[in-house]
Amino acid sequence: MPNPPTASPAQFIQGTPVLHVPEVQATATCYRDILGFTWDYGDDDYCVVWRDNSAIHSVKGDTQPTGVHLFQWVKDADAVHDQVKEAGGTIAVEIGDRPYGIRDFSVRDPNGVDVVFGQDIE
Repeated sequence: MPNPPTASPAQFIQGTPVLHVPEVQATATCYRDILGFTWDYGDDDYCVVWRDNSAIHSVKGDTQPTGVHLFQWVKDADAVHDQVKEAGGTIAVEIGDRPYGIRDFSVRDPNGVDVVFGQDIE
């Protein structure tokens, strides 16, 4: 297992995916209202959402993104799962312990992108 992320990185601060999506504001609304991200910048062409140290950018595109899913490391997958359900989110894959040593669940965003929230099983 590689070294876990640190609060004091030597060089790389954060990696951020940029999703090309047909409806930028609908995407940002889902991440804000269902997944608990913050959204205070954006328009019909570009937006940024973030939660703690995780940021996701969306840019206006002609088609939905394919061949990608987003994995979000969290401290407490069960707590995030409960937050998403309370916000009315639809769970695509229910929470559970996986044979690869991660406890995770996933949600599908309006573009068909699976967002997986997981933590190491201790």
